[in-house]
Amino acid sequence: MKTEKNQKKTIYIRDTLSDMALAGEDFSGKRLIESHIQSVRFEEGRFRYLRAQDSKFQNVSFDHALCEGGFYLDCKWEKVMIQDALFTSNHFSGCTIAKTTAKLSSFGFSTFHKCQLRGSSFSEVAFSGSFWHDCLFEREDYFFVRFPFSTFIDTRFVECRLQKAIFRAAIFIRCSFEKCTLDEAVFHKAHFVDTKWVDTDINQAANRDEVRYD
Repeated sequence: MKTEKNQKKTIYIRDTLSDMALAGEDFSGKRLIESHIQSVRFEEGRFRYLRAQDSKFQNVSFDHALCEGGFYLDCKWEKVMIQDALFTSNHFSGCTIAKTTAKLSSFGFSTFHKCQLRGSSFSEVAFSGSFWHDCLFEREDYFFVRFPFSTFIDTRFVECRLQKAIFRAAIFIRCSFEKCTLDEAVFHKAHFVDTKWVDTDINQAANRDEVRYD
């Protein structure tokens, strides 16, 4: 559905938004249930306080968009492009984020529960103060992605490239790094509790000062 009238709806149930460019639009406060957003470009607009359940975002781009305070439950993000966007203070639960690219954006103070991130590429993205529980990072390619003061519980990193990733003062509880590369990563003041290193050399990191192991 592409009509202007459909854009003004507040609640979308088993609906589809496709092949649209929304420049400077306010899409805040919408509710998506079992809906599909495909090939939509959000440019210099607001996408705040969205509530989405069992919905799919595919080939969607967010460019200079404000996307704070959203709640995403059992959603799928596939081939999403994020550039200069603010996704701060969002909550993701049971979501899959796959083959997504993000640059110069922030997910600061967001929470992730039982989420899977697979085959995505992030560059200069901030997850400051984020919280992760029972999540999976698999074959992720990160360059200068920042997780300072973040907490990871029961979370796995599998075959990830974490070049210059910043984990300053991060906490890892019952986590694992499996076949990951950590070239020039920073773990300054990080705290590891029952964390496993499988075919991963933490000595690749550029800064491990004041790291704690329990």
